[in-house]
Amino acid sequence: MDPFVEEKLSELGLERFIPVFEENEIDRETFLLLDDETMKELIKPVGPRLKLKKELQSLVKDEGSQNEGDTSGTTYFLDDNSLDSSSTARSSPVLNSQSVSSCSSPESTPGVLTQRSQSLPSTSQPSTPRSHSSSLGSPGLGGRPSPSPSAQKRARADFTIREIIGKLEDDELLAEMEAGLLSYKSRKRIVNTLVSHLIELHGKFPRTDVKLAMARALTSEFPQFENSDGEGYQAWFAPAIGGHDSSGFLENRLRNVRRRDSHKASKPPTVMVPKSPLVSTVDLDLPEDELADSDIAAMTTWLKFHTSPTQQVEEMMRRTCRARATLIRTENEKTVAEIIKEYPRLIDVPGMIEQDFRILFPTSSDSLFMKWPVTYESILTYADKQISWREILNFSGKLDTDEQKSNMTVHLLPLLFPPGMKRKDGKKGPKHASTEDACTSFIQVEKVGVNIPAFLEAVKKCQPFILAVGQLESPEQVFVVVERQTVDCGSLLKGLDICFKLFYILDMTYPWECINLWDFVQKFIYGLGAGKGRHKSVPSVSLLINFLTSAATEPSKE
Repeated sequence: MDPFVEEKLSELGLERFIPVFEENEIDRETFLLLDDETMKELIKPVGPRLKLKKELQSLVKDEGSQNEGDTSGTTYFLDDNSLDSSSTARSSPVLNSQSVSSCSSPESTPGVLTQRSQSLPSTSQPSTPRSHSSSLGSPGLGGRPSPSPSAQKRARADFTIREIIGKLEDDELLAEMEAGLLSYKSRKRIVNTLVSHLIELHGKFPRTDVKLAMARALTSEFPQFENSDGEGYQAWFAPAIGGHDSSGFLENRLRNVRRRDSHKASKPPTVMVPKSPLVSTVDLDLPEDELADSDIAAMTTWLKFHTSPTQQVEEMMRRTCRARATLIRTENEKTVAEIIKEYPRLIDVPGMIEQDFRILFPTSSDSLFMKWPVTYESILTYADKQISWREILNFSGKLDTDEQKSNMTVHLLPLLFPPGMKRKDGKKGPKHASTEDACTSFIQVEKVGVNIPAFLEAVKKCQPFILAVGQLESPEQVFVVVERQTVDCGSLLKGLDICFKLFYILDMTYPWECINLWDFVQKFIYGLGAGKGRHKSVPSVSLLINFLTSAATEPSKE
């Protein structure tokens, strides 16, 4: 696929037509020659076709302005018969007045650059070269015409972020950027300022490389926004890849500006729509079981009807783990309830969920308990800058102990990311989750004395989720609820660990209301990559990961 064509289609949000252009072998040259009839064949919907037509008109105009001279009344142009060699003529040096006069006429030599006879310059008039930054379209050094103002403006993709933000004359804002810890208002102000600068120089449809240059400049000048993979810029702008549209704070703001100015609805920002399909299963590179199929079947049957002796149950569960994981992932027609009925000891024998996860994902099994103690305070600091979480959670108490701070950090996790959304069956437009939906699909808090069986009978939320009984910062009981059954956890952190692992053991997708929260936990805490979350995280997830990564490396820098 021609990279120029792919880039232009991506900038216009027409990525879905890339395969059509590739199949018809449309390269840069033929892209610029598209007429109405050809575009109609390539793009059936009227709206996208008009977008492309407008862009082509702009491109052709810019191409022409780069190939025209305007010094001393001289105008170079292509002969009408030279269209077949136009691409060659564009790439050749522009002829000066003497060389043109020595050429044969356009009638005898088609395809050469000719000069209007009525505008021939005087041979005694010297040619004065102008700098490349000249605002005129006159020939520069070596007789080559300087780009037009619009072409020069489009060509520049170097940004000094400090200089752009410095125009706001806000030292506190720059200090926040130096620390890599932005409040929501500060981040919004920065994005608005950068996008205004982009639009001023490059219009409302800046090229992908321009947006990418600005995002990279930001993380280069302010390394606190960078991550260990060198991809921190993707929180600000991530180019379109495959079936995924461009995303990031800059891209979202540009879309909002275009939507506002067009006074008509357009497709919602990619950052909010889970276009990336949830991974319904995870490919596990499991060795073949040494046990015969008959032995596995016999153990599975025995486990259905026995909960003791505990040591024997644990041993049989361990030996049948890989076979169980394979069956769960291949028997897609089975519901979660049917899987639990087939393997009841996963839920009612303590430690079996953790044991299966440790066998399947040995390097990630203890990640939460190793990473959380050195992370939760940074998350709490980040939350203080981002949101009024005390007001949202209706909490006015004090956090006196480390355990209370840790528990409260777990509660506020869903507030740090946008609630999810999903397509409504048979209806136009997506369904948006509220902040309350995101919170309750993650943790439900009940008062001490709640009737647990009655609560379970009335459960309607997506499962699994955490049930905390007591105060937010100091719950007395914690369970994970799945298919109206409970797994006793003992602590809120343990509940978070078991709830996450259940998604993988039972091969379930995350609740759509709080998918971004689990995407963060999966990628930052457990390090499972794409896993069951988004292949491409929303910017708020990337930004928090970058901040925590930067905070973790600060001591070593000192």
